Amino acid sequence: MTLTSATLPSARAGDAASGPLPPMPGEALPPSVGAFHYTRFAPFTPPLEGGVEPGCHPVVIAGGGPVGMALALGLANHGVRSVILEADDTVCVGSRAACISRRSLEIVERLGALPAFLAKGLPWTGGRSFYKTDEVFRFEMPHDDSQKLPPMINLEQYYIEQYLLDEITRRNAATPGLIDIRWGTELVALAQEADGVTLEVRHALGGYTLHGQWLAACDGGQSFVRKALGLALEGTGYEGRYVIIDIELHSDHPTERRAWFDPPWNPGSTVLMHRQPDDIWRIDYQLRAGQSTEDALQPAAVDEFVQRHLDAIGEGHLPWHTVWTSVYRAGAMTLQSYRHDRVVFAGNAAHAMPIFGVRGLNSGFDDADNLAWKLAFVARGLSDATLLDSYSQERIAAFHINAESA
Repeated sequence: MTLTSATLPSARAGDAASGPLPPMPGEALPPSVGAFHYTRFAPFTPPLEGGVEPGCHPVVIAGGGPVGMALALGLANHGVRSVILEADDTVCVGSRAACISRRSLEIVERLGALPAFLAKGLPWTGGRSFYKTDEVFRFEMPHDDSQKLPPMINLEQYYIEQYLLDEITRRNAATPGLIDIRWGTELVALAQEADGVTLEVRHALGGYTLHGQWLAACDGGQSFVRKALGLALEGTGYEGRYVIIDIELHSDHPTERRAWFDPPWNPGSTVLMHRQPDDIWRIDYQLRAGQSTEDALQPAAVDEFVQRHLDAIGEGHLPWHTVWTSVYRAGAMTLQSYRHDRVVFAGNAAHAMPIFGVRGLNSGFDDADNLAWKLAFVARGLSDATLLDSYSQERIAAFHINAESA
């Protein structure tokens, strides 16, 4: 048996269509953002025999972001235990995937975390688009007062992850060890056998080997698992690069999606703006051709752009400050199969969605919802493994529908 490793990807490199970049290991965290307070979690080493954890876990999940935690909760709904390996030691930094659809809220309800999402999230039903400074389009999503859930809410990803983590904590209080999250634990090598996977991990206290019947790769756009298996996303990687800026701004503007195309303060480009909880506003803007990413992320450049944008929309007199910045590339790319023997892929590890239409994390929730019951049935011996092929087929078909309609 040969364990397969891969050169760990640089978090600063930014693959095409990789999504916002994660923090570097050990990178300083803000103590709080608005009302949210960060907690760092210590690494954990299970009992070992000769550097190997005894036994075999039904499912090991690489990645403890929203998709990985949603999958773990979905498996738990069917009585299947899982281990989550999360390389970072806290929930994510920055708003990242912040728009949650009604369909995703229905999934979150089945996972048990809906009340917290609705209590904190900001519902919205429509938006406006501008060409230069003129409003040219206005839309409203279907909704009426008889519907239980709004068509969309805005909620920063750190809240999304925290509320899913809170539900995991509640489940573990009732059934200890149902979902075992191992923070600060990096997957560094893997091997597949006929009946499972062997994984090598490391953390600040050392490293060890563990075994699982199945590995679910939910480790994001920079997926280690994908690279370790020699796989790559295929499709269209767009040239456009987008800077994300979260600012704290006390504005009375309602919650809606605003988009400016070719605005005078960012000519030949696009700017998006969303209101989020705790008076955190998100601004996404497209870098112009030839504009350096490194230069655009310099604090002085960020401040200059935000002030220019706020001046243009009539809010330049309001006090504000930057709380987070990142950059991403747009793309519509996918693996050709989401199942590779004993490894299944979900979320950004499986696909990169177009930026328009809030399809990224919402597609990831759909992946987790589709995969959870099928993987649970297979892990419990209620179905043979070919059931997982239907997951791959259905979610790849959904990817193409989303990509074509973006």
